[in-house]
Amino acid sequence: MNANSHPHSSSPRQLWRARLLVTVSLMTGVMGSSVPTPLYPLYQASLHLPSFTTTAIFFAYVVGVLSALLIGGRLADRVSDRRKLMLPALGMVAAGAMLLALAHSLGMLLAGRALAGMGTGLLTGAANAALLDLEPPQHKQRAALFGTVAFTLGAILGPVLSGMALQTDFYPMIAPFLVIISIALAAGWGLWRQPLQRAAVPAVGTTAAAQAAHAAARALPPGRLLPLMLLSCISLSMVWGVGSSLMAIGPSLGEKLLGIHDYALTGYASSVLAACAGAAQFFSQRLSSASAFRHGNIVFAAGLACAMASLWLTQPALMGVAVLVTGLGFGAAFIGAAGIVNQIAPPQRRGLMVSLFYIAGYIGNAWPMLLGFITDHAGPMAAAMTLLVTATSASISFVLLGRKLLPARP
Repeated sequence: MNANSHPHSSSPRQLWRARLLVTVSLMTGVMGSSVPTPLYPLYQASLHLPSFTTTAIFFAYVVGVLSALLIGGRLADRVSDRRKLMLPALGMVAAGAMLLALAHSLGMLLAGRALAGMGTGLLTGAANAALLDLEPPQHKQRAALFGTVAFTLGAILGPVLSGMALQTDFYPMIAPFLVIISIALAAGWGLWRQPLQRAAVPAVGTTAAAQAAHAAARALPPGRLLPLMLLSCISLSMVWGVGSSLMAIGPSLGEKLLGIHDYALTGYASSVLAACAGAAQFFSQRLSSASAFRHGNIVFAAGLACAMASLWLTQPALMGVAVLVTGLGFGAAFIGAAGIVNQIAPPQRRGLMVSLFYIAGYIGNAWPMLLGFITDHAGPMAAAMTLLVTATSASISFVLLGRKLLPARP
């Protein structure tokens, strides 16, 4: 890395180039984690694997992500140049994709997924901390926007990439991973040549009002830091739990409860939810983090209530509306929670707190396993209502707690 990599201020053009590289790097990690999902049936058939191995492969990925988040969050706070973590992480993503492209055994699949998970986890802490470094004090909300958009785009583009390869029968078990490797290498080369310099601190005379507003937003009583962190983490865990449940068991519940027999149609619901979340994140950037968090959870709860009505009335069209509304609430609540963490995180603990925030999100991915257990023992309607009632109640609670803990105009 060149000698200019120390975090001094830089020109606006260089900062935007750096933001783009960091965002693409994080997006690539998430793409690498989501691209194999539609391919599991092919692996199972070609390698003659029993059904339980799909859970084992996913578990290997989760272990990789969580271990890297725990370790990488602490490391991110100890290095001045975030590229020292991001470049190895991109290497792990590329190596994991290569193993998956060449996989001819269960061991290679497990190793590939574990490496991909470690790369994604390491990127999550380092890239989000780098995005915060690149923003001036009064624009920390923009760092949350770039981070959440990277996750959303990665979650959308990964399955689309492998889905297109499946539909066209263009080397579906190889071509998507070659794309991931290419993007990871290109992003790594760009980062190698682009110092991640900190944003210039605006002159006091020209931006006194903006800096005063930012200082007021951070001037929270010390006792509120832990409650706000917990509130943001639990909120993310809940919205990610709903999203992962839609992807994992949505097609099955759609067939059993709403009579939707087209798996492709119910599968597209997760892409629609992610697309609506991305749109909400973009339009929420003008809101304060507190407002985005509260409004997002209100809309999220409304969408879930609409989903309950759809199941009670057996109206598939109403479920489509529910997915749209829930996606909008998902995106706003996500960027609001991320913005709150960005605002309250002290610079010396920024990487750790961001990593803990995303660890909470990944823990929410355990919801589908619980719902599968409930489905087996109490039926699909009981499983769906358990998720919807719990998530709706939680979202309403988040709004009430947010009103108490967060300032009205941060």
